[in-house]
Amino acid sequence: MKRVKLGIAALALFCAGALTAQTTSNPWLIGIGAHAENHEAVKAGFGKSLSNFKGAFTFKDYEISPPWTKLTVARNLNKLLVLDWQTSIGNVSNNRIGMDDKFFLMTGLGLQFKIAGLWNENSWFDPYIRLGASYLRHDYSGVAFPLTDNQGQYLEAYSGKDASPVNHFMVPGGIGANFWFTENLGLNLQGDYVPSPMDDSDVSNFWQASASLLIRFGSKDTDGDGIVDRKDRCPDVAGPKENGGCPWEDTDGDGVLDKDDNCPDVAGPVENGGCPWPDTDGDGVNDQYDKCPDVAGPKENDGCPWPDTDGDGVLDKDDRCPNVAGPKENKGCPWPDSDGDGVLDKDDKCPNQFGLKEYNGCPKPKAVEVTETFKEKNLLFDLGKTTIRPSSSVALDEAARIMKSAPSEKFLVVGHTDKKGSDASNLKLSQGRAASVVAALEKRGVSPTQLKSIGVGESEAEVPETATDAERQQDRKVVVKSLTDEEWEQYSKSDVKKTTKK
Repeated sequence: MKRVKLGIAALALFCAGALTAQTTSNPWLIGIGAHAENHEAVKAGFGKSLSNFKGAFTFKDYEISPPWTKLTVARNLNKLLVLDWQTSIGNVSNNRIGMDDKFFLMTGLGLQFKIAGLWNENSWFDPYIRLGASYLRHDYSGVAFPLTDNQGQYLEAYSGKDASPVNHFMVPGGIGANFWFTENLGLNLQGDYVPSPMDDSDVSNFWQASASLLIRFGSKDTDGDGIVDRKDRCPDVAGPKENGGCPWEDTDGDGVLDKDDNCPDVAGPVENGGCPWPDTDGDGVNDQYDKCPDVAGPKENDGCPWPDTDGDGVLDKDDRCPNVAGPKENKGCPWPDSDGDGVLDKDDKCPNQFGLKEYNGCPKPKAVEVTETFKEKNLLFDLGKTTIRPSSSVALDEAARIMKSAPSEKFLVVGHTDKKGSDASNLKLSQGRAASVVAALEKRGVSPTQLKSIGVGESEAEVPETATDAERQQDRKVVVKSLTDEEWEQYSKSDVKKTTKK
């Protein structure tokens, strides 16, 4: 029994060493359990038919070894093949030949074909077919021959020509199954027929059944991404197998991984494969959103230039009259002419009253009308006197009518003379004539509050004194001017007094 314990200890040390040397992505497996042998059912040698195959299931003929007497170490080669090392140890008898308990040690390599690998190598039910090559130490040298069975038939003696009665080469073959309770913990059941091809005798052949508790180990995977550290380019950071265990990079930081990014070095939206949207017209609006991708335009107008429908140089967005041409100063609208006098309101000093262009859109001033009346209807004076001739009544009547039609307007009557005569006499003459006109107008119903008079003599005469009398006639005149309220006040405070006829 001491030899059994030493053998188990040696096998445990071997297994521990194997487990610390995990260097592949395929998991290691260790199993420990019990085994049982049946020599009774074997009646034929290697290569012959198994004459009593049903005896393999005669459980009463099995001799069971204690627990922890079978050790298994295995490693997946791929999803279909597993290489294992199985060792059985114990004290086993062979009642068939009348042999008492003898030290039993069988150890060797085996190759398993994983049936589950055909559909799912990670299935909880993991059946396999196994074929192995093992060394068996079981001492038959103390057995006396010839032997007979219980029917009196002679049994074949152990008489292999070159074979040792102690050391044997065995070729176990059988079937088994692993039942995985968790990813790493399972139960193994295995049955083998174990013949010796080197011995002529069949006394060393037997059936073996075993049951083991399994623990499965895999290589270290620090980041848990399913790729073992040895093969993981980024063992501390999880990543897909396609990228060697490293996370996919996003070089340009646009949220599109480099593997999917058509422009990995330039940021762009997911919708455009990680590439920036083009801006063909360079207006700062990407073609995706630009309604005029080939013509530059502001973002506010969806990348299109602002139109100028009426062609007045004022864009429609700023044009208050986009369909009618107008100057920029008037927000693109034409200047109005409210009174229809041909003078635009912007230049019309009387925008709501029909007027004349020469008077900036205002009607002709009443004072001008009066002066023109005097000129057209000949306002005449006696020679060298201030007396108005009777023939001037028509002119005075018309002038009075004009003034009375504008009761709020104030008039200044200015008398002029030609250059003939002295300055003093001409000044006095012009003052008198202006006063005579004022008096004639008041007599015709013009309010005195509308009239003032002044004489300027020859100061504004234009024709030389040497000219003919007919030529100097244009300087002998009475001119009427309109006064503003300020001018009226100014004249009222001056030395010039309103002159009335005595």
